Amino acid sequence: MVVDPTGERSWVPAAVANSREWVSLVADRQPGADLTRDEIESVVSAAIQAPSILNSQPWRFVVAAGSITVFAVPERSPRAVDPTGREVFLSLGAALMNLRLAVAELGREPLVELIPEPSEPTVVARVRIGGPRAANPVEHTLHRAIAERRSSRQPFTSEQVSAGLFAQLQEAASAERGWLEVATGSHRAALLSVLHEADLEQRSDPALVRDIGRWTGERPDAGVGIPTESLGPLSHDPGAATRDLGLGAVSAARQTAEFEREPQLAVLLTSGDTSVDWLRGGLALERVLLTAASLGLAAGLLSHGTEVPELRPLVRDTSSRCHFPQLVLRLGYATAPMPPTPRLDLSEVLEFAST
Repeated sequence: MVVDPTGERSWVPAAVANSREWVSLVADRQPGADLTRDEIESVVSAAIQAPSILNSQPWRFVVAAGSITVFAVPERSPRAVDPTGREVFLSLGAALMNLRLAVAELGREPLVELIPEPSEPTVVARVRIGGPRAANPVEHTLHRAIAERRSSRQPFTSEQVSAGLFAQLQEAASAERGWLEVATGSHRAALLSVLHEADLEQRSDPALVRDIGRWTGERPDAGVGIPTESLGPLSHDPGAATRDLGLGAVSAARQTAEFEREPQLAVLLTSGDTSVDWLRGGLALERVLLTAASLGLAAGLLSHGTEVPELRPLVRDTSSRCHFPQLVLRLGYATAPMPPTPRLDLSEVLEFAST
Protein backbone atom coordinates (compact mmCIF):
# COMPACT_ATOMS: atom_id res chain seq x y z
CA MET A 1 0.00 0.00 0.00
CA VAL A 2 1.34 3.44 -0.96
CA VAL A 3 0.00 6.58 0.66
CA ASP A 4 0.19 9.52 -1.75
CA PRO A 5 1.19 12.77 0.01
CA THR A 6 -1.25 14.67 -2.22
CA GLY A 7 -4.21 12.44 -1.41
CA GLU A 8 -6.86 12.62 1.29
CA ARG A 9 -5.26 9.83 3.32
CA SER A 10 -1.82 11.36 3.13
CA TRP A 11 0.31 12.48 6.01
CA VAL A 12 3.92 13.55 6.13
CA PRO A 13 5.90 12.30 9.14
CA ALA A 14 8.54 14.44 10.76
CA ALA A 15 11.87 14.05 8.99
CA VAL A 16 14.66 12.32 10.84
CA ALA A 17 16.89 15.01 12.30
CA ASN A 18 20.27 15.40 10.64
CA SER A 19 21.88 15.85 14.05
CA ARG A 20 20.70 12.48 15.35
CA GLU A 21 23.48 10.12 16.36
CA TRP A 22 23.30 6.72 14.69
CA VAL A 23 24.48 3.52 16.34
CA SER A 24 24.17 -0.14 15.44
CA LEU A 25 22.06 -1.86 18.08
CA VAL A 26 23.26 -5.27 19.18
CA ALA A 27 19.86 -6.49 20.39
CA ASP A 28 18.24 -9.11 18.20
CA ARG A 29 14.93 -7.21 18.05
CA GLN A 30 14.79 -3.48 17.38
CA PRO A 31 12.54 -1.38 19.66
CA GLY A 32 9.07 -1.13 18.20
CA ALA A 33 10.00 -2.63 14.84
CA ASP A 34 8.62 -6.12 15.58
CA LEU A 35 11.14 -7.48 13.10
CA THR A 36 14.34 -9.22 14.08
CA ARG A 37 17.66 -7.78 13.10
CA ASP A 38 18.10 -10.63 10.62
CA GLU A 39 14.70 -9.86 9.09
CA ILE A 40 15.53 -6.17 8.74
CA GLU A 41 18.84 -7.01 7.14
CA SER A 42 17.11 -9.39 4.71
CA VAL A 43 14.64 -6.66 3.75
CA VAL A 44 17.36 -4.09 3.09
CA SER A 45 19.52 -6.67 1.31
CA ALA A 46 16.64 -7.14 -1.12
CA ALA A 47 16.20 -3.38 -1.52
CA ILE A 48 19.79 -2.76 -2.54
CA GLN A 49 19.62 -5.32 -5.35
CA ALA A 50 17.63 -2.73 -7.31
CA PRO A 51 19.17 -1.07 -10.36
CA SER A 52 20.54 2.43 -9.87
CA ILE A 53 22.05 5.10 -12.06
CA LEU A 54 25.51 3.79 -13.03
CA ASN A 55 25.16 1.44 -10.04
CA SER A 56 25.90 4.40 -7.76
CA GLN A 57 23.51 3.04 -5.09
CA PRO A 58 22.40 6.50 -3.87
CA TRP A 59 20.43 5.23 -0.87
CA ARG A 60 20.52 4.89 2.90
CA PHE A 61 18.06 3.07 5.15
CA VAL A 62 17.44 4.08 8.76
CA VAL A 63 15.43 1.86 11.13
CA ALA A 64 13.52 3.43 14.02
CA ALA A 65 10.24 2.85 15.86
CA GLY A 66 8.69 0.26 13.60
CA SER A 67 9.65 1.92 10.34
CA ILE A 68 12.39 2.07 7.74
CA THR A 69 13.14 5.51 6.33
CA VAL A 70 14.73 5.72 2.89
CA PHE A 71 17.19 8.55 2.33
CA ALA A 72 18.85 9.80 -0.84
CA VAL A 73 22.64 10.08 -0.65
CA PRO A 74 23.58 12.98 -2.98
CA GLU A 75 27.30 12.32 -2.73
CA ARG A 76 26.72 8.90 -4.32
CA SER A 77 25.20 10.19 -7.54
CA PRO A 78 26.63 11.15 -10.94
CA ARG A 79 25.97 14.89 -10.95
CA ALA A 80 26.82 15.63 -14.60
CA VAL A 81 24.71 12.75 -15.88
CA ASP A 82 21.78 13.46 -13.56
CA PRO A 83 21.84 17.13 -12.53
CA THR A 84 18.16 17.25 -11.45
CA GLY A 85 18.27 14.03 -9.39
CA ARG A 86 15.53 12.47 -11.52
CA GLU A 87 17.41 9.22 -12.05
CA VAL A 88 18.42 9.11 -8.38
CA PHE A 89 14.71 9.16 -7.49
CA LEU A 90 13.99 6.47 -10.09
CA SER A 91 16.72 4.40 -8.43
CA LEU A 92 15.25 4.98 -4.99
CA GLY A 93 11.79 4.03 -6.23
CA ALA A 94 13.20 0.76 -7.59
CA ALA A 95 14.82 0.01 -4.22
CA LEU A 96 11.54 0.85 -2.51
CA MET A 97 9.76 -1.71 -4.69
CA ASN A 98 12.15 -4.44 -3.56
CA LEU A 99 11.86 -3.36 0.07
CA ARG A 100 8.08 -3.49 -0.15
CA LEU A 101 8.15 -6.98 -1.62
CA ALA A 102 10.60 -8.21 1.02
CA VAL A 103 8.40 -6.95 3.87
CA ALA A 104 5.39 -8.67 2.31
CA GLU A 105 7.41 -11.86 1.95
CA LEU A 106 7.90 -11.81 5.73
CA GLY A 107 4.12 -11.85 6.12
CA ARG A 108 3.73 -8.20 7.07
CA GLU A 109 1.91 -5.27 5.47
CA PRO A 110 4.33 -2.65 4.10
CA LEU A 111 2.80 0.81 4.55
CA VAL A 112 4.71 3.12 2.24
CA GLU A 113 4.65 6.91 2.45
CA LEU A 114 6.27 8.92 -0.34
CA ILE A 115 7.53 12.00 1.48
CA PRO A 116 9.98 14.17 -0.48
CA GLU A 117 9.90 17.55 1.25
CA PRO A 118 11.63 20.81 0.27
CA SER A 119 12.83 21.20 3.84
CA GLU A 120 14.25 17.66 3.96
CA PRO A 121 15.07 16.82 0.35
CA THR A 122 17.00 13.66 1.18
CA VAL A 123 14.06 12.01 2.97
CA VAL A 124 12.25 10.26 0.16
CA ALA A 125 10.09 7.54 1.74
CA ARG A 126 9.13 5.82 4.95
CA VAL A 127 7.94 2.24 5.23
CA ARG A 128 5.99 1.39 8.35
CA ILE A 129 5.82 -2.29 9.25
CA GLY A 130 2.11 -3.05 9.42
CA GLY A 131 0.22 -6.01 10.76
CA PRO A 132 0.21 -9.62 9.54
CA ARG A 133 -0.68 -10.11 5.89
CA ALA A 134 0.19 -13.06 3.70
CA ALA A 135 2.05 -12.21 0.49
CA ASN A 136 0.02 -12.95 -2.62
CA PRO A 137 1.29 -15.18 -5.47
CA VAL A 138 2.39 -12.21 -7.60
CA GLU A 139 4.43 -10.81 -4.71
CA HIS A 140 6.04 -14.21 -4.16
CA THR A 141 6.99 -14.41 -7.84
CA LEU A 142 8.39 -10.88 -7.96
CA HIS A 143 10.32 -11.37 -4.73
CA ARG A 144 11.98 -14.52 -6.11
CA ALA A 145 12.97 -12.56 -9.22
CA ILE A 146 14.94 -9.96 -7.22
CA ALA A 147 18.01 -12.21 -7.11
CA GLU A 148 17.68 -13.10 -10.81
CA ARG A 149 17.22 -9.62 -12.28
CA ARG A 150 20.14 -8.10 -14.18
CA SER A 151 20.47 -5.06 -16.42
CA SER A 152 21.60 -6.72 -19.64
CA ARG A 153 24.20 -5.21 -21.95
CA GLN A 154 24.48 -8.41 -23.99
CA PRO A 155 23.14 -8.99 -27.52
CA PHE A 156 19.65 -10.46 -27.71
CA THR A 157 18.45 -13.23 -29.99
CA SER A 158 16.20 -12.58 -32.97
CA GLU A 159 13.23 -14.14 -31.15
CA GLN A 160 10.48 -11.60 -30.71
CA VAL A 161 8.72 -10.91 -27.41
CA SER A 162 5.06 -11.81 -27.85
CA ALA A 163 2.25 -9.32 -27.50
CA GLY A 164 0.97 -11.34 -24.55
CA LEU A 165 4.24 -10.96 -22.64
CA PHE A 166 4.38 -7.24 -23.44
CA ALA A 167 0.85 -6.95 -22.06
CA GLN A 168 2.01 -8.48 -18.77
CA LEU A 169 4.83 -5.93 -18.59
CA GLN A 170 2.36 -3.13 -19.25
CA GLU A 171 0.13 -4.43 -16.47
CA ALA A 172 3.12 -4.38 -14.14
CA ALA A 173 3.84 -0.72 -14.94
CA SER A 174 0.17 0.24 -14.59
CA ALA A 175 0.00 -1.38 -11.15
CA GLU A 176 2.42 1.35 -9.97
CA ARG A 177 0.73 4.19 -11.93
CA GLY A 178 3.27 4.07 -14.72
CA TRP A 179 2.77 3.35 -18.41
CA LEU A 180 4.92 1.18 -20.64
CA GLU A 181 4.66 2.21 -24.29
CA VAL A 182 5.86 -0.40 -26.80
CA ALA A 183 7.70 1.36 -29.64
CA THR A 184 6.59 0.29 -33.11
CA GLY A 185 6.58 1.77 -36.60
CA SER A 186 7.52 5.44 -36.88
CA HIS A 187 7.86 5.76 -33.09
CA ARG A 188 10.48 3.00 -33.03
CA ALA A 189 12.39 4.60 -35.91
CA ALA A 190 12.32 7.98 -34.17
CA LEU A 191 13.40 6.40 -30.90
CA LEU A 192 16.39 4.71 -32.51
CA SER A 193 17.40 8.07 -33.99
CA VAL A 194 17.10 9.78 -30.59
CA LEU A 195 19.19 7.11 -28.89
CA HIS A 196 21.94 7.47 -31.47
CA GLU A 197 21.90 11.29 -31.23
CA ALA A 198 21.92 11.17 -27.42
CA ASP A 199 24.95 8.88 -27.49
CA LEU A 200 26.86 11.23 -29.79
CA GLU A 201 25.93 14.29 -27.74
CA GLN A 202 26.98 12.71 -24.45
CA ARG A 203 30.32 11.57 -25.85
CA SER A 204 31.04 15.17 -26.90
CA ASP A 205 30.44 16.52 -23.36
CA PRO A 206 33.77 16.39 -21.42
CA ALA A 207 32.13 16.81 -18.00
CA LEU A 208 29.69 13.99 -18.67
CA VAL A 209 32.42 11.73 -20.05
CA ARG A 210 34.46 12.30 -16.88
CA ASP A 211 31.40 11.59 -14.73
CA ILE A 212 30.67 8.30 -16.48
CA GLY A 213 34.36 7.42 -16.27
CA ARG A 214 34.27 7.84 -12.49
CA TRP A 215 31.56 5.19 -12.19
CA THR A 216 32.69 2.62 -14.75
CA GLY A 217 35.65 0.34 -15.36
CA GLU A 218 38.30 -0.26 -12.74
CA ARG A 219 37.56 1.89 -9.69
CA PRO A 220 39.16 2.31 -6.25
CA ASP A 221 35.76 1.81 -4.58
CA ALA A 222 34.82 -1.66 -5.77
CA GLY A 223 31.44 -1.61 -3.99
CA VAL A 224 29.77 0.74 -6.46
CA GLY A 225 29.87 1.45 -10.18
CA ILE A 226 29.98 -0.83 -13.20
CA PRO A 227 33.19 -2.88 -13.55
CA THR A 228 34.65 -3.67 -16.95
CA GLU A 229 33.32 -7.22 -16.96
CA SER A 230 29.77 -5.86 -16.62
CA LEU A 231 30.00 -3.31 -19.45
CA GLY A 232 29.11 -5.94 -22.04
CA PRO A 233 30.62 -6.25 -25.50
CA LEU A 234 31.10 -3.49 -28.03
CA SER A 235 28.69 -3.49 -30.93
CA HIS A 236 29.94 -3.97 -34.50
CA ASP A 237 27.24 -1.50 -35.55
CA PRO A 238 27.64 2.00 -34.02
CA GLY A 239 23.93 2.58 -34.59
CA ALA A 240 22.78 -0.43 -32.56
CA ALA A 241 20.21 0.10 -29.80
CA THR A 242 22.69 -0.22 -26.98
CA ARG A 243 24.34 2.05 -24.47
CA ASP A 244 28.09 1.67 -24.37
CA LEU A 245 29.04 2.86 -20.92
CA GLY A 246 32.66 2.27 -21.88
CA LEU A 247 32.19 5.11 -24.40
CA GLY A 248 33.94 3.14 -27.11
CA ALA A 249 36.98 2.20 -25.06
CA VAL A 250 38.59 -0.99 -26.32
CA SER A 251 40.37 -3.37 -23.96
CA ALA A 252 41.38 -7.00 -23.82
CA ALA A 253 38.50 -7.58 -21.39
CA ARG A 254 35.87 -6.41 -23.91
CA GLN A 255 34.97 -8.24 -27.07
CA THR A 256 32.86 -7.04 -29.99
CA ALA A 257 29.54 -8.62 -30.90
CA GLU A 258 26.65 -8.42 -33.33
CA PHE A 259 23.55 -7.03 -31.65
CA GLU A 260 20.02 -7.74 -32.82
CA ARG A 261 18.96 -5.92 -35.96
CA GLU A 262 15.33 -5.49 -34.90
CA PRO A 263 15.54 -4.38 -31.25
CA GLN A 264 12.33 -4.38 -29.29
CA LEU A 265 12.05 -1.11 -27.40
CA ALA A 266 9.60 0.32 -24.90
CA VAL A 267 9.32 3.63 -23.08
CA LEU A 268 8.36 3.94 -19.42
CA LEU A 269 6.31 7.08 -18.81
CA THR A 270 4.57 8.82 -15.92
CA SER A 271 1.68 11.28 -15.86
CA GLY A 272 3.70 13.90 -13.95
CA ASP A 273 7.31 14.93 -13.58
CA THR A 274 7.75 15.77 -9.89
CA SER A 275 9.94 13.94 -7.40
CA VAL A 276 6.91 11.87 -6.36
CA ASP A 277 6.34 10.91 -10.00
CA TRP A 278 10.00 9.90 -10.31
CA LEU A 279 9.66 7.66 -7.26
CA ARG A 280 6.53 6.12 -8.76
CA GLY A 281 8.41 5.72 -12.03
CA GLY A 282 11.10 3.78 -10.15
CA LEU A 283 8.47 1.57 -8.52
CA ALA A 284 6.96 0.88 -11.93
CA LEU A 285 10.37 0.28 -13.50
CA GLU A 286 11.40 -2.34 -10.97
CA ARG A 287 8.03 -4.07 -11.13
CA VAL A 288 8.43 -4.28 -14.92
CA LEU A 289 12.01 -5.56 -14.62
CA LEU A 290 11.10 -8.18 -12.03
CA THR A 291 8.12 -9.28 -14.10
CA ALA A 292 10.38 -9.56 -17.15
CA ALA A 293 12.90 -11.65 -15.20
CA SER A 294 10.15 -13.94 -13.94
CA LEU A 295 9.02 -14.47 -17.57
CA GLY A 296 12.53 -15.34 -18.75
CA LEU A 297 13.04 -12.01 -20.53
CA ALA A 298 16.18 -9.88 -20.49
CA ALA A 299 16.00 -6.10 -20.18
CA GLY A 300 18.52 -3.41 -20.96
CA LEU A 301 18.22 0.16 -19.65
CA LEU A 302 18.86 2.81 -22.30
CA SER A 303 18.73 5.77 -19.96
CA HIS A 304 20.76 8.07 -22.22
CA GLY A 305 17.63 8.57 -24.31
CA THR A 306 16.06 10.59 -21.50
CA GLU A 307 19.23 12.16 -20.06
CA VAL A 308 19.71 14.80 -22.79
CA PRO A 309 17.11 17.46 -21.90
CA GLU A 310 16.31 18.60 -25.44
CA LEU A 311 15.96 15.02 -26.69
CA ARG A 312 13.91 13.63 -23.81
CA PRO A 313 10.51 14.87 -25.13
CA LEU A 314 11.21 13.19 -28.47
CA VAL A 315 11.36 9.77 -26.78
CA ARG A 316 7.60 9.91 -26.24
CA ASP A 317 5.12 8.82 -28.89
CA THR A 318 2.89 11.85 -29.50
CA SER A 319 -0.20 9.67 -29.06
CA SER A 320 0.90 8.32 -25.65
CA ARG A 321 -1.54 8.63 -22.76
CA CYS A 322 1.30 9.85 -20.51
CA HIS A 323 3.49 12.86 -21.18
CA PHE A 324 6.75 12.33 -19.30
CA PRO A 325 9.18 9.65 -20.52
CA GLN A 326 11.44 8.39 -17.75
CA LEU A 327 13.43 5.57 -19.37
CA VAL A 328 13.83 3.53 -22.55
CA LEU A 329 13.96 -0.24 -22.20
CA ARG A 330 15.35 -2.82 -24.60
CA LEU A 331 13.64 -6.18 -24.19
CA GLY A 332 14.25 -9.64 -25.52
CA TYR A 333 16.09 -12.89 -24.90
CA ALA A 334 19.77 -12.59 -24.00
CA THR A 335 22.43 -14.64 -25.73
CA ALA A 336 24.57 -14.71 -22.59
CA PRO A 337 24.07 -14.02 -18.86
CA MET A 338 25.22 -10.82 -17.20
CA PRO A 339 27.50 -11.01 -14.17
CA PRO A 340 26.10 -9.26 -11.09
CA THR A 341 27.37 -5.76 -10.43
CA PRO A 342 28.85 -5.11 -6.97
CA ARG A 343 26.85 -3.88 -4.02
CA LEU A 344 27.86 -1.89 -0.96
CA ASP A 345 28.06 -3.76 2.32
CA LEU A 346 24.97 -3.48 4.50
CA SER A 347 27.02 -1.60 7.11
CA GLU A 348 27.46 1.21 4.57
CA VAL A 349 23.74 1.66 3.81
CA LEU A 350 21.82 0.45 6.88
CA GLU A 351 21.66 2.27 10.21
CA PHE A 352 19.64 1.81 13.40
CA ALA A 353 18.54 4.97 15.19
CA SER A 354 19.55 5.22 18.83
CA THR A 355 16.72 5.72 21.31
